[in-house]
Amino acid sequence: MAHDAVPTTPLRTLALDPGTREMGYAVLESTDLLYFGVHTFPHRCAVRRLCAEGQQFVQGLVDAYAPQLLVIEKTWYVKSTRSTRLHVFVEAMEGFAHQQGLMVRAYTPRMVKKMICGRGEATRRELAETLIRQRYDFLATYLQRDLRTRDKYWQSMFDAVALGLTGFEDVSRTPVVVPAITQHRDKDA
Repeated sequence: MAHDAVPTTPLRTLALDPGTREMGYAVLESTDLLYFGVHTFPHRCAVRRLCAEGQQFVQGLVDAYAPQLLVIEKTWYVKSTRSTRLHVFVEAMEGFAHQQGLMVRAYTPRMVKKMICGRGEATRRELAETLIRQRYDFLATYLQRDLRTRDKYWQSMFDAVALGLTGFEDVSRTPVVVPAITQHRDKDA
């Protein structure tokens, strides 16, 4: 079999946008979005509990979707009490994924924004709008402001989707960026 043969099964990716309060997640098969959301952790839980709960949640996704690849955001640290906890949490998730036999990739937010939006300086809102415009119009409802759920709450889900696409492109070497749409086109056209 040739080394550049096309895999017989689509790549299934689990993407995580980690946080100590909320973690965005997305499961993709190639570029098809299968499952997504935001997992909320108990308020002010100890780092050991945070890691255990994160592993339990990720185990459920691994059992349900059997991903081959875990993509996680490379955390960059500011001087805050949460940065140490976040670093420990990210390392725990990466280690857990390796134990499960998954390939693991990590990308900075700048790398993801560059791949999805074409520029690393894009805002998180621009990233979400690009995902909706180019590929997942059904996610538009999650971008609307809602005082009960906070606009920012769903942003980690959008970040996870973008991470998943970035990981898919990197691992499969299949470009996922669609040229910007300048006018609305009907799906049936």
